[in-house]
Amino acid sequence: MSTRPHRGRGPQERVAERRARLIVAGLDMWGECGWSGVSVRGVCARARLTDRYFYESFDGREALLLAVFDQALADLMAAMAAVPWEGEPRPFMRASMTAVFAALDADPRLARVTRSDTSGSPALERRRHEALDAIADLITARITAVSEGPMDADSVRAPVRFCVAGVLELISMWLGGRLEATVEQLADQCSDLCARVFGIP
Repeated sequence: MSTRPHRGRGPQERVAERRARLIVAGLDMWGECGWSGVSVRGVCARARLTDRYFYESFDGREALLLAVFDQALADLMAAMAAVPWEGEPRPFMRASMTAVFAALDADPRLARVTRSDTSGSPALERRRHEALDAIADLITARITAVSEGPMDADSVRAPVRFCVAGVLELISMWLGGRLEATVEQLADQCSDLCARVFGIP
């Protein structure tokens, strides 16, 4: 592989750019067909890259699927993390949920990845559970960090997981058209339910 700069970009930058193009192509295909419809050939054709460049970044189709899932999760986590924790907990919860729901509403691809049944892929199923754990841990850390008194993280984690699971189910119903609500209305409902679980007035 050439190590010479090409149009001002080094080889590592070009590899990263091609990898990003493949992930975007995979996200597009997942959004249209579901994860089972994503193929190496289809992704390469959409990204306008050859198989050689695919295997430069990924061992195979499954590795690409995990990267696409991770990218979608990162986009949603970034939307939530962009909301600063300040003031009362309830407005913060509502603002965080509004940001995430707005991101899902704006990008049908993220919505499709979020709603996908990953039970047919053990690797994706494991990654999905890891993602839920990461979200619950992030929320737990924030709650314990702003608590006025001492709070055991283990005692917080269970109700957080309960809330995360419930919110995800409502999101699935909303995205599937079984729950009619605007982004703001859904954020109101979910933040109210979670506030009740934690006894937040």
